Amino acid sequence: MTMAEIKLKPIPTLSADLPGDRLVEFYRLLGWDGRSEVEPTKVRLCQQDWQKLVEAEIEKAKQLYPDLSPIEVNLAIGLLWVNKGPSCCGGTPGMVELLPGWCGGEAGR
Repeated sequence: MTMAEIKLKPIPTLSADLPGDRLVEFYRLLGWDGRSEVEPTKVRLCQQDWQKLVEAEIEKAKQLYPDLSPIEVNLAIGLLWVNKGPSCCGGTPGMVELLPGWCGGEAGR
């Protein structure tokens, strides 16, 4: 695959409150239509950006759910982003790499 086939977009700034809504917002801001299936392995961040994103999501959730233990929040939010969020094998700091087929519909082509 060539770099010409990979779309680059800035890492979205999220404003939703709930963790699941923030994940949905992440993909919508990249162009997802909300209906087609997203292939997270074809949405890539560099390792540092991915770690920064997940750490920020964990901190946001700790503020939202102060009655949960930090371990519960770390596990829940960490697993949400590890399982459904972007991969961390990108090579373009500050950008999201969208590989062909990252989602169905026009955005994924």
